[in-house]
Amino acid sequence: MQKQSKLYSIFNGAVILTLAGLFTKILSATYRIPYHHIAGDIGFYIYQQVYPLYGIALQLGTYGFPVIISKLVAEYAVTNRRKEIRGILQVSFAFLFIVGCTIFAFEYIFAETIAEWMGDRKLTVLIQIISFSFLLIPFIAVIRGYYQGLHNMFPTALSQIAEQVVRVGTILYLSIFLIQHGYDLYTAGAGAIFGSITGGITSLVILFLFVFRTKTNSKGVFQRIKKADIKRIFKILVIQGLLICISGMGLLFIQLIDSFTLYSSLTAHGMAEEAAQILKGIYDRGLPLIQLGTVVGTAFSLSLVPVISSAIAKKNLSFVVEKVQLSLRLSLVVGVGAAFGLIALMKPINMLLYGDSHGTDVLQILSLLVIFTTVAATAGAVLQGMGAVFAPVIAVIAGMAVKLILNLWLIPDFQTIGAAIASSTGFAIVAAINLFCLYKKLAVLLVPKKASGGIFITGIAMVVLLQSYLFCLHHFAWSNGLDTSKQVVETGAGVLIGSLFYLFIIMKQNIFTEEELRLLPMGSVLAKYVLKNKLRR
Repeated sequence: MQKQSKLYSIFNGAVILTLAGLFTKILSATYRIPYHHIAGDIGFYIYQQVYPLYGIALQLGTYGFPVIISKLVAEYAVTNRRKEIRGILQVSFAFLFIVGCTIFAFEYIFAETIAEWMGDRKLTVLIQIISFSFLLIPFIAVIRGYYQGLHNMFPTALSQIAEQVVRVGTILYLSIFLIQHGYDLYTAGAGAIFGSITGGITSLVILFLFVFRTKTNSKGVFQRIKKADIKRIFKILVIQGLLICISGMGLLFIQLIDSFTLYSSLTAHGMAEEAAQILKGIYDRGLPLIQLGTVVGTAFSLSLVPVISSAIAKKNLSFVVEKVQLSLRLSLVVGVGAAFGLIALMKPINMLLYGDSHGTDVLQILSLLVIFTTVAATAGAVLQGMGAVFAPVIAVIAGMAVKLILNLWLIPDFQTIGAAIASSTGFAIVAAINLFCLYKKLAVLLVPKKASGGIFITGIAMVVLLQSYLFCLHHFAWSNGLDTSKQVVETGAGVLIGSLFYLFIIMKQNIFTEEELRLLPMGSVLAKYVLKNKLRR
């Protein structure tokens, strides 16, 4: 009974953490839209140039090192070595303090040099502000890791949500305040970046409140950790911690490469600075849409990863194969649906969210990223669950090398279209390598050709349907032009029509069995609908 209660507690904690992560990712993807309305294309360019540096700090403090620390804490707790947990936390803090201070010092001291590498010296102050985020990492990561290791996910979840809410609130408030009071866009950008500090401090305050609340009189309880264990912990933090961080930073690295190469390449080949900034700002419009599509796609497919990990631990290979195939089919279905839907509706979406249709062709190419990021994330998570931690890292490094080479080659001739092609190609490489490594591990066909072919054909059919819908709407119903209310109706109805059509045809193709549908979030509702309406052939 006690064991069952513990398993329920672990599962419940995982659900809380997943929901918190989903909320923060959606918030992180959507706040950029109102920020773009406040700051415009140039203001958006300024913010997005330096955002990847903050994203790295967020990855280290939220998704990378806390996971590794939690595994160490859980290992010592399970093996009745709770008295040594304090030693784990001390060693972890010392390591992360060195890492955080080193990155802080490098970014702060060399901020002007980094800004020059990006092609815009005015970004110096923004980079210096971001550098302070790295000083918070050791405190945040260690406390989160400690509670996660004891299967108490609430402190991590609450601190994540509070951090992002305060950060977004700071970004929007300060940017509005500074622009209204006549400050330039770089100062407004610095105010927005300051949100990373206020958010981080808020997270830290909440975590410290949990620490003080649970603190007990522990004098003489703790034991010193052995020297051999100190070395082992350092090794785990360096190798596994960095591997997990790198494998989860693919989208950040793409943005970082664009920050260092896109604007500087445009200006180096004769484009005026302001024109290049506007072009980069328009290009960056695609990021919230890609992030949102990826979050939705991975939320469904990654929900199966704990089931797969459990089967791996039990050495149930046939079950592992079945669920890996299901998770990849699901990621492909959601990824293709989201990407092709964005491609078909990008013009009205662009006009509704950003006020014009500039860069629609670039954003359509970037939409393909949703397919590759969703599949890559799912395959990478499964590989990590199977113990193949190096494969996703190699995939990310290879994909980013391709992205960098293509950026340098294509941008001079094709500008932001070249950068978009480079981004999609780079992440296609990441997805392909992860799938190849997974295929080598399992030695089975991961997604049947009939299923993958059917998914892509359905996606293309949806694009044709939506383009026909837009054509009829503009030539017959709304020939006198569009206002905001019409744009909302046009986009909303398009999303609904496309989603229902895509889902209906997918269900008709028997891509998922009834049993598989019931495993998915809200899958039982779909399964009942399919049976009731006899959609199966």
